[in-house]
Amino acid sequence: MKLTAEQRTEMVKKAIMCQQPERVPIISKAEPSYAIEYAGYDLKTALWDPELIVKATDKMYTDIYCDAGGNMPRFPLIYKTNGSRAYVPRELDDFVQHPEVSGLLVEEYDEYITDPFKCIVSKVVPRLYPKLAADGFEGSLNYLRAMISENQVKSKYLAGCAAVEKKHGVINIRRGAIEAPFDFVADLLRGFTGVSMDIRRNQEKLLEAVEATTPLMYRLAKILNPNPATIPSLFMPLHMPSYMRTKDFEKLYWPSFKKLVCDLVNDGYTIQIFFEKNWSRYYDYLQELPTGVIAYFEEDDLGVVKEKIGKKLCIMGNFPITMLRLNTKQECIDKAKEILDKAAPGGGYLFCMDKSILSLSDAKPENLIAVSEFVHEYGVYK
Repeated sequence: MKLTAEQRTEMVKKAIMCQQPERVPIISKAEPSYAIEYAGYDLKTALWDPELIVKATDKMYTDIYCDAGGNMPRFPLIYKTNGSRAYVPRELDDFVQHPEVSGLLVEEYDEYITDPFKCIVSKVVPRLYPKLAADGFEGSLNYLRAMISENQVKSKYLAGCAAVEKKHGVINIRRGAIEAPFDFVADLLRGFTGVSMDIRRNQEKLLEAVEATTPLMYRLAKILNPNPATIPSLFMPLHMPSYMRTKDFEKLYWPSFKKLVCDLVNDGYTIQIFFEKNWSRYYDYLQELPTGVIAYFEEDDLGVVKEKIGKKLCIMGNFPITMLRLNTKQECIDKAKEILDKAAPGGGYLFCMDKSILSLSDAKPENLIAVSEFVHEYGVYK
């Protein structure tokens, strides 16, 4: 049964608000890189050609059922233009990766806390994007080149994907990505190693830096997604909590994260939050988050999650992409049934994988097709 975009929109909205739609919506987590390889294109060539990525996405949506998707490739052109050290195209195929970086020295905490934006421009950007900090006119020209290249590739991609989504009736439930304030400090300012030392040696300065970052993330959300609505959502991947002690999470991570999420939801946004790794230690905290959050889990048992927070938060995730790579078609279908039986009753549930599917080596297409078709047929509320 092929659904219209309007039907799919209504289904997803109901699920987000913890209501029961007609059927379980299926959210695609196949990234553009997977679509490129599935369509038979060369990855390195396609990552420089937005129109080729759009053709690949069209092929993927033709063959693999889903109700909603939404993603943005990391285009190597942008990162090579700005000389990025934070996001680096790998030599083999120009797939962009995020190595550990440190843009802020520990002795610069006070400067950052006093004026985060100024410190980012004067200290962090030159370290992480050196071409933008070149002397004289060269730096200004590189800024201009970076802005033009970003606008060109993203506008072509977004326009093409909008046409493909309209063709297939697939809705886009994601626009823009932000970070939890603590994760921003960890990812781009201090690095995993630096922030791990700061947790033990400089907690107060770290906490002040996280608090100073919170307004920046709020402003970034408004820039990336200026029209708040139930969909498309803002995406927020959470990186550090699984590596933190609970008492450190409670003091350093949770207050700013909760404030940011609550403020954005109160403003009318939906936040799609990726709870990476296992979050069983933190379920009591998550009960404090408002309805309007899509709680996307990687490793957690969705039956337990449903019981703990399912009345308040829309849940999704948990289907292991390792099964799509290693197991038989029937084993994959059986796993999908197991997850649906746990998570779907009563609504407030979106079906998707436990993480993004990046390449053909992550998931056999025949398994992904079989699982998607099974969920579409089995996931009907009666």
